[in-house]
Amino acid sequence: MRTIDRSKAAHWATDLIDVAAVFFAVGTAHLFVTLLGEHAHGAAMLTASGAILIAGALLRRRWTRRRPSRPARSRHATPLDLLAVGAGEGTLMRLRTTLPDRPGTLARLSARLAERGINILAIQIHPAEHGAVDELLVVVPRELTEADLTEAVEAGGGGLTEVSHADAHDLVDPATRALSVARQTVAGTTTPDQAIRRLLDAELTAAPPPDAAHVAALHSADGRPQFLTRPAPAFTPTEVSRAQSLIDLVAAVRSASTAARDGR
Repeated sequence: MRTIDRSKAAHWATDLIDVAAVFFAVGTAHLFVTLLGEHAHGAAMLTASGAILIAGALLRRRWTRRRPSRPARSRHATPLDLLAVGAGEGTLMRLRTTLPDRPGTLARLSARLAERGINILAIQIHPAEHGAVDELLVVVPRELTEADLTEAVEAGGGGLTEVSHADAHDLVDPATRALSVARQTVAGTTTPDQAIRRLLDAELTAAPPPDAAHVAALHSADGRPQFLTRPAPAFTPTEVSRAQSLIDLVAAVRSASTAARDGR
């Protein structure tokens, strides 16, 4: 059975009324001119025409008010919009856990989280030496604590679980964030240190601090050692590769710019 689009029907009805109003106005004007041409009841016709126009305007105004207002045009949801949705349902949190690299492990974890009313918004999978490191952005019911979330993850087969609160920046697609950070770093509006902090929530140092919880080794364009450090969570090979690629990209662009200036 064919459904009727009510919004389109209302649109066509409005157009028909507008066309009918035009015909009515033309007919009234013709009648008015004809009667005046015959010098018959000129004053009465002027009064009647004014009354008709006023009545038509009032009817049009009433019809417009009765019509439901059209919804605003949809736009792409921003991270802040999504954060507001998440905040209305619960608490936005980020968790990282290691799952055995076997079929069905992620489905089991998802089922356990669903049993506790935990909704998964986004997921990243980082291949690792001992299984797969899954990073999830979730909305947790307000009555659940971080310990409850960790318990649910471990019941779903996760291990080495780390939980933290998330914000609007975590809702941005990782690839989009990486490209944005790389563009700003190449343009010189962001330093490599700031870029690493935004990309991985980590510090870029020339030497590893003695009290650093997690450290990953990198190297600069001239071969000097550099290090990623942060309290938690541990770095995955994927994250280390992203940081090194960012450093190499910035070095390559700067080298090309220097060569171009020397060439001129």
